[in-house]
Amino acid sequence: MPNFHYIGLDSEGKKQDGILQAITLEDAGRDVKKLGLRVLEVKPAANTRKKFKISEINLTPPKASEAAIVMFFRQLSTMLNAGIQLVNALSILSEQSKDKVLQNALKDITELVRMGLAFSEALKQHKNVFSPMVISMVRAAEAGGGLEKILAQISTFIEKDAKTRKKIKSAISYPKFVLGFFSIILLGIVFGLLPKFKDIFDGLGAELPTPTLIIMGVADFLTHNIILIAILGAGLFVGFKFFRKSEKGRLFIDQHMFGLPIAGDLVQQSAMTRFSETMGVLLNSGVGLIDSLKIASETTNNAYIDKVVAQMADQVSQGKSLGAQFLRYPDIFPTLEANMIAIGEQSGSLATMLAKVAQFNDEEFSTKVDKLSSMLEPIMMGGLGVVAAILVLGLYLPIFQMSSNIH
Repeated sequence: MPNFHYIGLDSEGKKQDGILQAITLEDAGRDVKKLGLRVLEVKPAANTRKKFKISEINLTPPKASEAAIVMFFRQLSTMLNAGIQLVNALSILSEQSKDKVLQNALKDITELVRMGLAFSEALKQHKNVFSPMVISMVRAAEAGGGLEKILAQISTFIEKDAKTRKKIKSAISYPKFVLGFFSIILLGIVFGLLPKFKDIFDGLGAELPTPTLIIMGVADFLTHNIILIAILGAGLFVGFKFFRKSEKGRLFIDQHMFGLPIAGDLVQQSAMTRFSETMGVLLNSGVGLIDSLKIASETTNNAYIDKVVAQMADQVSQGKSLGAQFLRYPDIFPTLEANMIAIGEQSGSLATMLAKVAQFNDEEFSTKVDKLSSMLEPIMMGGLGVVAAILVLGLYLPIFQMSSNIH
C-alpha cells in the first residue's frame, strides 16, 4: 500500500505529523481522523527509492486556462448561493470541467475537503493551478463567512488580471518583435559580415579610424568567446533564479522593484489595487482589521509588502492609527492614497475609501499602460536607428578615407 504523509491538530491544538499506509487518499484522511486529529494536510509521501526517469522531468508544471478557472469560481458561487454543500458542488464541477488540468485538481480538492481539510488548504495543494491571491481570498472568505460572495469576486479579479496582462503584452509585442528581428540581423552582421570586412581592411593595410577599430574589436571578442559568454549568461540566469527563490533574495528584489523606471510604477499600482480592493472586501465581510491587513498583503505576492504590513499590523494592534502607518511607507503607499485611507479611518468608512483607492489605482494603471505602448515604439526605433548608424559609419568610414586618399 502507498504511504501518505499527514499533518493534523490534536485536542490541545498542537500540530502532529507522521506517515501512514492506506489504499487511497480518502482512506488516509479517515485514518487520520481515527487518530483523534483534525486533518490539516494529507498527501502522498515522497518515495526516496523512486528511480530517476528523464521522461518525468517537468520544468513547467501544467496550468489550467484562466477562462476555465473563472467559470469554475462563478459556477461554484452560484451553487453555494443555491444552498448546495461545498463538497457536492466541487464534485459536480470536477466532473463537468473540460480542462483536464483543472479537472484533476478539483477531484483531488474534493477528496481533501471531504476529509475535513479547509477549502483554502485544499487549494494550496495545487499552486500550479490556483494563485496565492486566490488562495488568500478564499482563506479570507472562510474567516469572514462570506465564501459565495468572495468566490464571485475572485472570478472578477482573475479576469482583471488576465486583461491587464493582455494589455501589457499588447503594448510590448511590437517592440519585442522589432528588437528580436534586429538582434538576428545584428548577429548576422557580427558573425558574418564584419569578419569579411576585417579581411578586406587587413589586406589593404590601411590605418583604420577609432570607431572602426572599436567595432572590429568588439566583434572579434564576441566571435572568439561566444561559448564563454553563453556559459556566463546561463550562469547569471540560474544564479538569479536561485537568488529570487531565497527569502533574502526575494525580499531584496521585491523591495527595489518599485524603484525601476516605468515598470516600478506599474508594479506598485497593481499591488496597491489588489491590496486595497481585497482589504475593503474583507472588512465588509466582517473580518477584523489586523487579519484583513495580513491576508490582503498576501494577495500582492510581494515579500517586501508582506514584511511592512506585518510591522503595520503590530503597530495597529498596539493602538496606533492605521492611516499614520500608511504614511510611514511612501515607497509602497503613495501619499494621496495614504491620506485617503487616513480620512476613511477617521470617518468610519475605511472599507468604502479602500474601494475608491483601488478604483483610482486601477484607472491610473490602465492609463500608464496605454502611455507605455505609445512611448516604447519611438524609443525603440530611435535606439535601433542609432545602433545601425554607428555600424554603418564604422564600416564605411575607412572606405571613404581610402577613396579620398586616392583622389
